[in-house]
Amino acid sequence: MIDGRTEDLLAFVGVMATLGTGGAKETTEWEDILREKGVIPEKTQEEIVEEQLGKLVDDAVEAYDPHANKNVKELDEELEEADSEEERILEKYRAARVAELKQDASRPRYGPGVRQIYADEWKTEVTNATEDAYVVVLLTQEGIEACKLALQLLRELATKFVYTKFLACKATDAIKNYPDSKCPTILVYKAGKILVQFVGLDRFRGLRSNADDLEWALSKVGAVHTDMDEPPNQEEKGFNIKRV
Repeated sequence: MIDGRTEDLLAFVGVMATLGTGGAKETTEWEDILREKGVIPEKTQEEIVEEQLGKLVDDAVEAYDPHANKNVKELDEELEEADSEEERILEKYRAARVAELKQDASRPRYGPGVRQIYADEWKTEVTNATEDAYVVVLLTQEGIEACKLALQLLRELATKFVYTKFLACKATDAIKNYPDSKCPTILVYKAGKILVQFVGLDRFRGLRSNADDLEWALSKVGAVHTDMDEPPNQEEKGFNIKRV
């Protein structure tokens, strides 16, 4: 049984084969010797490109997994029509998906939303939080535009990453005389220890910061699992992170 993604891949391979790049053309040892001695010319740029494209096709075919992103329901539907070999493979994927769902079900969920806490809750909600959970705490102060933005961005992330605990606390409630100039401050805890702190939004893009900026920075310490492969803003290759 061939699904749509498989058909697309086979069509791509067919096109590449028509162009003469259906597979890498490996040279023989004898050809390499002749080239080395100048008997036959070196490969042209076109030949090199052709071989590289062929290798890409071969690698894509070898690595392609038609079941990798299917959920339990989709796998069950395919199981009904599968032969014995396909059934064995699909059962394996189904078992893996069920295991993932069970693991997620056993984890505490915190989102969506950023919960406001007070000084007398700090020990319970932050210091003594579940060891496996990451805790992101926003120290904020009223009347500061950057604090309003930081809270808005963390609310977006709290909706997306429900297994991370997002909290907010008035800065001077958490730390007596904490200066407004350091607000907002974002603290990341795990197992009662501070992993990293971000003081102000200037470490990102100031008032132009967005949820992707914070998501990328939090992913660098493991607090969230992002799908992004690179920083959201290429002009800024990294963030000024203060580890503690």
